[in-house]
Amino acid sequence: MKQNALKFFASGAFISYLPTAILKNKKNTGAGLLGSIEAFLIYLILGPVSFWAYVFLLIGIILFAIYVSQKVHFEGAEDNPKIVIDEIAGFFVSAAFLPYSLKTAILALVLFRIFDTTKLAFIKKAENIATKLPSEIRKKYCLKGAEIVLDDVLAGVVSNLILWILVFCKIL
Repeated sequence: MKQNALKFFASGAFISYLPTAILKNKKNTGAGLLGSIEAFLIYLILGPVSFWAYVFLLIGIILFAIYVSQKVHFEGAEDNPKIVIDEIAGFFVSAAFLPYSLKTAILALVLFRIFDTTKLAFIKKAENIATKLPSEIRKKYCLKGAEIVLDDVLAGVVSNLILWILVFCKIL
């Protein structure tokens, strides 16, 4: 895939470029939030889907996010703030298989953002799990891309578990 196409997907259709364009002196502040909101809106537009459709959608988004995050090249850190496809994947994990409603989607968004930004200890540890491996192995198995996406997927899992507890307790 060419770099322009990779940057398009990695940046959530260039949505992650908005904060630097608007806030001139800030570096991508709010790009992750915008990526999460974009995922939230896509989720609402998709509407309720069958269990198996969501399974395939989720697997596809996560694998595509890993691939794109592995292959895209931005200046600076490996997990460049312009990469928001990981937030998109993470949000879809946070909303996975829950009863479809605006209230549930909003709670999934809020909880996902809380856990994505605070990075619980086990999430932070999992994010850096492959950094000690040789770069050839990391490159061959898309481990750089997996590291970028893993913390968001785990934040989505934690959010999803909390939301399921609320569903089972009939709070949601």
